[in-house]
Amino acid sequence: MTTLVDRPHTALLVIDVQNGVVNHAYDRDRVVANVATLVDRARAAGVAVVWVQDHSGELVRGSEPWQYVPELVRRDDACTARSPAATTPPWSPTRTPPRT
Repeated sequence: MTTLVDRPHTALLVIDVQNGVVNHAYDRDRVVANVATLVDRARAAGVAVVWVQDHSGELVRGSEPWQYVPELVRRDDACTARSPAATTPPWSPTRTPPRT
């Protein structure tokens, strides 16, 4: 999957591909299909897949918008990182900018 040599600790990060984030994204189906292809290729190459899931604003833990899109299937042994609002970078599209 990678063209980088001598990089044994390579991983694919799947970040915020959740219903509430991508449902109204431009060309959503093609984007999700591309992510699914990358996940399949990473798994086939033995590359770790790390799933990052935001839970801020309307992305309430356990809610439908918080869930990953159904086209992406995580394995039971998948590594998942939760991204709480307190650690969401200020440039994140899921963070509301402060009023000035």
